[in-house]
Amino acid sequence: MVQEESNSLAGEEIQLQKLDQVLAQVRHSLETGRQEIYDIADDCRKQCEIMQTRMEESNLETARLIDMVDSYEKMDRMARHRLMEVSSNFKRYSEEYIKSTYEKAQTTQNELIWLRQQELFQRKKREELSRQLKQYQEIARKADNYLQSTGLALKILEANLTSILDTMEEAIRRQNMGLWIVESLEAERRKISRELHDGPAQSIAGMLIRLDLVKYIFEEDSDRAMEELSSIRDMGRESLDDLRRIMFDLKPSAVQEVGLIATLKEYFEAYENKYDFEIEFVSFGQVKKYDLSLEIALFRVVQEAITNVRKHAGVKKAMVKLEAIPSGLNIVIKDRGKGFDVNEQAGFGQESYGILGMRERAELLGGKISIISRPGAGTQVIVEVPTEGEEQIG
Repeated sequence: MVQEESNSLAGEEIQLQKLDQVLAQVRHSLETGRQEIYDIADDCRKQCEIMQTRMEESNLETARLIDMVDSYEKMDRMARHRLMEVSSNFKRYSEEYIKSTYEKAQTTQNELIWLRQQELFQRKKREELSRQLKQYQEIARKADNYLQSTGLALKILEANLTSILDTMEEAIRRQNMGLWIVESLEAERRKISRELHDGPAQSIAGMLIRLDLVKYIFEEDSDRAMEELSSIRDMGRESLDDLRRIMFDLKPSAVQEVGLIATLKEYFEAYENKYDFEIEFVSFGQVKKYDLSLEIALFRVVQEAITNVRKHAGVKKAMVKLEAIPSGLNIVIKDRGKGFDVNEQAGFGQESYGILGMRERAELLGGKISIISRPGAGTQVIVEVPTEGEEQIG
């Protein structure tokens, strides 16, 4: 019996050691992820500096061309005036002088046409650089906001390490939480990297190559050059659309600016358009401005619940109710889909990462999540969290 208890304790100690290692890996992954996101933001800021320099150079070149166009317009008027004098007094001038006057007028006019084309090209280039600069600035801003969110995750994780190690059951459950955090962070990082590479990065590279092409063909075939510029403009618009889609996944940063309800409404509208999925949303009570970490966590819970409905419930509609009460916030996400047996998933360690993630977010805020479901009867996810309102918002 003593040997059995000793083996049991030794087994628990091994599990706790493994858990310590997992938690260390979680911290390392979060810190590594923060560094990679910081690198993205830093690269964007460097690109902004490069774009700013190019814009300044383009502004100088545009100003130079404007001065030259003004100068050649004066020369062109003088040349045409001289040409009129020669034409009206044809017999007074030698054939060589007349020929020279015509050639000078023609040369001046050709130079003026070329300079006007160059001025137009520089203006278009400056506009394109301005659009690219704004895109990089927006990516850098979103990355900075995401750094704040991951910093909050690190603080929450470190603050709860002591309680995580209280019991073996709690330790293993927190191990699952750690795996969920790592998987979620890795998936998010891969998604952002893939979308940046496949979308804006390739488009911008293509635009730069085609701008170089325009530079070489402009003098020989201005019509084709203008067609290329129009195509480059379309590519820029597509890149901007790609960036907006990427920002869609970073949307919780808007919570700080407009509040939880406005962010949810905007998210639901975008979600409906993107997935042809209906979300019925209602809110009750006095909604206040809450702590940013609480609002972001609740947003993520709703986001995960809506995704679960779309992927697993077999329906194209969900209902979301948010109720503000004096002691906290209650959120209900409901569907009339195929449902599932909650007891089958209630076994130790059997919850999906999505449900586990929602439960952990709520519990870290001092709240709880209840899931009511049965096969063929739909599902309700009920979130209850305590709050401390700071100020009322409309």
